[in-house]
Amino acid sequence: MELVAKITLLFAAFGAIAGCVFEVAPIPSDLSGAFAGIIIFFTIFYVAYKLAPIALKFTPEEFPGGRWTGWTAFKRGFSGFFIMWLVLWIMTHTILVS
Repeated sequence: MELVAKITLLFAAFGAIAGCVFEVAPIPSDLSGAFAGIIIFFTIFYVAYKLAPIALKFTPEEFPGGRWTGWTAFKRGFSGFFIMWLVLWIMTHTILVS
């Protein structure tokens, strides 16, 4: 499997974790809760960004394009992260409410 596909799967896995954490965490339902949710979301995304080279054992120079930066991680991994976050958040909420 090529490196970009592995990175996408890693970000999707972290998005799934973020979706479950977002629903289970005791976050207030007012505006401060929305900010707390955004902080949780981007903190887990940042952890995935920092863990990707370590977990997949690649150096930033091996990445296609020659650099592994926050912007490249955002472009390559955010869509998978966001979709999995949204799906697992909705699914966890549905299970907990029913």
